Amino acid sequence: MNTFDDFEVISSYPLKQAIADGALVEVFKNRWQQLSEGKPLVATASLFNEISLAGLMEIWNEFAHWYKYDKPALPENDQLFKTSMDNKTILVVEDDKAFTLMYPEDY
Repeated sequence: MNTFDDFEVISSYPLKQAIADGALVEVFKNRWQQLSEGKPLVATASLFNEISLAGLMEIWNEFAHWYKYDKPALPENDQLFKTSMDNKTILVVEDDKAFTLMYPEDY
């Protein structure tokens, strides 16, 4: 179960199409195997255009630490990663296709 399980899905946007349309941007593609065991890492276009690659890596490193050490101890309903940068909230959401770095309003 994730935070959005209670919401009805009204449409689906395939990952490849979102990347082709520019809504999502692949980040650190040459390091996916090392960083996420090969699972794609993407950022929403708005986040990618506002945060440097170094900033995105800082977010990812914080998430990776949380994912390994903190998430397993949390109740399932509390397993949504949130952080902030430049006074803005940032989420990292995992689904079966990718890890997505985004602002909450991008969801």
